[in-house]
Parts: sequence; C-alpha cells; structure tokens
Amino acid sequence: MKIPIETKRFVIRRFEESDLKGFLSFMLNEGSTKYLMFEAEQKTEIGARALFDYVRDAYDSNEPVHSYAVAEKGTNRYVGSCGYAPYDDGIVECYYSINNDDVGKGIATEVTSALARLLSTEVEVRAYCHPENYAAHAVAEKSGFEPKGIQNHKNFGNSGRLFVYERSS
Repeated sequence: MKIPIETKRFVIRRFEESDLKGFLSFMLNEGSTKYLMFEAEQKTEIGARALFDYVRDAYDSNEPVHSYAVAEKGTNRYVGSCGYAPYDDGIVECYYSINNDDVGKGIATEVTSALARLLSTEVEVRAYCHPENYAAHAVAEKSGFEPKGIQNHKNFGNSGRLFVYERSS
C-alpha cells in the first residue's frame, strides 16, 4: 500500500517531527488511551516519545511499523493517527485514534474507510475494539465494517468486539 493516502479532508502520512506535540497530547491524556493496549510506560512523556521515535525509525527498516499520522490537508495539522498490523496469514488489524480537540468531526470514519478500502484489496481487514469503547464501535460500523461479536484476540489474549471489513476484489 502506498503512503500517503489522501481523503477528502485529510492526508494519512508518515509521522513527522512536527507531529510530536499532538501525539504526546493524545498519549498523555488518560481519557484518550483508557481503552487502548498501551503499556503504562508508553503513557508517560518519556515512553510516548520513545514510541514515536521507534515508529519513525522503523518506516524504512526490514520490519516497518504501519502507524501513520492523520493531518489536515492544506495546514498539515496533526489530528490523530491510524494504521494496521499483521494479525494472521492474510489478515491485518487496523486502528484509529483522534485527538480530543478533533473528536466528533467524522475524521476517524473518513480515514478508516479509506484505509480499509485500500487494504481490503489485498487482505482481510479487522478492527478489535474494547467492549465498552462505543465510539470506536460506531466508527467501525460507519466505515463499513461488519460486527462479529465478542472474540478473543489471539495476540493479546483479551476479549474485544470484532469488526470485519468485507474484502474487495
């Protein structure tokens, strides 16, 4: 998949150093990360900075991390992130997160729809959401994912609500 990806209002692109302030704002906000699978250390300024640097350093490595910034077209202002990771053979798991100041504007739905549409031409695309993260459930469904009920995540061992995007041909 080729990055950057443009949607009507946003660009999904590699993280840039100028995104750090917005990334830290998200990672250090307990309300933003309460349903996400981050270690406690990653929710500190030092840990979040290390994660940010790790992702950026991995882009051109043999094991890239597919975590990308979501920025406004025109201004390049960081508003959140999205990405995907291998889950199983022929299956990826996607994620989406939007900074507090920009929640409720349809951003997550817009970028998740674009990401899933592109990925689904090559693999099955899934989203696992915390059972109580109702906003994430709504984004998944508005983005075209079908709810499949509560499932165990094979890599983390926890239960989550599974959503599957219909594979395109």
